Amino acid sequence: MSGAEFLAQMAVSGLVAGVGVGSSAEQIRDALGERCVADRRKRSLRMDYGLLEFSLFGGICESFAAQVHRLASGGLVVPEPLKAAFVETSRTVSFVDLRVEVARKGASLEEGNSQSGYDSYRVEDSHVSIFVVNETSGNDFPAVGDIWSIVVSKAG
Repeated sequence: MSGAEFLAQMAVSGLVAGVGVGSSAEQIRDALGERCVADRRKRSLRMDYGLLEFSLFGGICESFAAQVHRLASGGLVVPEPLKAAFVETSRTVSFVDLRVEVARKGASLEEGNSQSGYDSYRVEDSHVSIFVVNETSGNDFPAVGDIWSIVVSKAG
């Protein structure tokens, strides 16, 4: 599965490895493993798996994101349990490729607001936002038109 296919599945379903908003920390660990950076502050917990980052409150996931821009650094950013599904990994994922894959899954994207450096899109009738680089940063990766991140949240 290509990076665009993997991310489109996440964007359309709102899940990754069967977990997402509403999942417990234990369910996320069962799906993705124990190997993550956990940052706890009072009742909040951030579980950082490299490509994927989960934000929990009271032990329940309220949002999670695919930090796609982290692929540009290379290294071990794809959690081990997902490597078989995410085999064609490149340093970037093009918004054009993602849009094609989202459409193949029967969903459509709505244009959102632009902000400094990014355009945003929302998977129609969902709480999934896609952020796309719209300015050059002086680095080769990610470039204009590449996905920066995809965020799945409890509320829009």
